[in-house]
Amino acid sequence: MKTNKAVVTLIVVAALWLALILGCSSLKKGAMSPSSSGGASSTGSKDYFPLRVGDSWKYRSTTADGKQSEFSMKVLSEEKEAGNQLYLVETVSTFQPIHDWYSKPSGWVLMHRQEFVKTGNKAEYEPTKQFLKNPLTSGDSWQWKGKGMMGLEIDESNQVSGPEAVSVPAGSFDAMKVMTKVVQGGAPVTKTYWYAPGVGMVKSMTDTGAVKSSTELLEHSSN
Repeated sequence: MKTNKAVVTLIVVAALWLALILGCSSLKKGAMSPSSSGGASSTGSKDYFPLRVGDSWKYRSTTADGKQSEFSMKVLSEEKEAGNQLYLVETVSTFQPIHDWYSKPSGWVLMHRQEFVKTGNKAEYEPTKQFLKNPLTSGDSWQWKGKGMMGLEIDESNQVSGPEAVSVPAGSFDAMKVMTKVVQGGAPVTKTYWYAPGVGMVKSMTDTGAVKSSTELLEHSSN
């Protein structure tokens, strides 16, 4: 029993750590206008979560006490699975590589599963996680409740506002703001994301209560 509790505690801590680095997606480093980017989806709507194979993002996270770290994200592949077009995104940091699988049905970005590569811990989201509405419209909201890593209960609520002018090292953007309130394994977290069309996440802030951090886009490249 003590071993099981220790494993669950480790998973919760790892999930909160991932929230920090993400809070956790074109153009080279430098100022730009979102309207000039190739961010339209197949329906002609703005795409706030582009997933082209080979696309990559580099971010810098800063904690409230000034400690900094960097991480990168890259779309590794896309493949058909059970009728869904899945995109594999790898996040690489000082922690360990993390793999996430997404799909993009009309109006949504869905998150299917996650894997911590070194430890082999995997999570199949049940039901499939409604990660992001796409495109984003001010006033939109959605909720998702299900199970993640180790079967831990997750409860999320999301609210969209904007656009807002956001400046980060990668440039200046008119971005939509998504505020997400999460309770996972009893631990509450507030995450705020800013998404730019044709680019993805350009900034985020995470508040776990005890720890606060911000993340900014350093550079982005697309194929």
